[in-house]
Amino acid sequence: MLNVQLKIFCHAALIFLEVVYLFEPNLIYGVKKREKKSRSDSINHIIIKIKNGDIELKEKFIKKYKPYLLKIISSTLGRYVDPEVSEEYSVGLMAFNEAIDGFNPEINGNFTNYCNMVVNHRIIDYIRKNKKYSNVIPFSYFEERNDFEEKYLVSDSHYLYENIEVKEEILQFEQQLKQFGITLEDLVMNSPKHKDSRELCISIARILSENDKLFEKMIRKKCIPLSELMGLVNVHRKTVERNRKFIIAVSLILRSGLDEIKQFFRASEERREK
Repeated sequence: MLNVQLKIFCHAALIFLEVVYLFEPNLIYGVKKREKKSRSDSINHIIIKIKNGDIELKEKFIKKYKPYLLKIISSTLGRYVDPEVSEEYSVGLMAFNEAIDGFNPEINGNFTNYCNMVVNHRIIDYIRKNKKYSNVIPFSYFEERNDFEEKYLVSDSHYLYENIEVKEEILQFEQQLKQFGITLEDLVMNSPKHKDSRELCISIARILSENDKLFEKMIRKKCIPLSELMGLVNVHRKTVERNRKFIIAVSLILRSGLDEIKQFFRASEERREK
């Protein structure tokens, strides 16, 4: 069983599935780069405009920062969160709104830190009140131990074991991405945003990963053997080209020892087949 930090690291390898890096506010909201504001200052400026009544900006902000919210929730729970069916996501979304409405830059300083704290505490409170979480402790407990969590939550000792082999697999995965000129941030910006498109790309990646000849050629050439692959899939060539980085990353995972992540892909494919 993975220890706590390793599980969080493992889930970090999934960030491109729900795009959980912070987006650059200057790119999203049209703030000109020449203003030379830090990311924190830019976000704070956006929050101030929202609090002054810019409803459209608030909706856009929440939509674009959904991946960041998912990152907080997933890190707290120690597992992937599906926003379409997760009660925890609904709790986190309400907390995100609460953080926006309650943020004061003069008191709270950095919005992302403040937001993280509010969402984390609301998720922990939800866990405490929900019977299905009896004898379960959120992963954030191990990062910032406090009296609140220690009083209400019960630890499960199996989280304390390490699995060095899996950790090495994760590090190897990141190194493989670099060999293809791919970073996690690239995956953030280039992953398919729609569920159907994502599931289609996962199925393409599986075909690629299960064909030894194509996969080995991809590893050797550091690119998808497009001509050969197109003979095996019934999709438009541009679909593969547009989602190249995502498909490569998924195929690498499917050929790795990252069983927990592979399980997510299997579940995604099963939903698509229904």
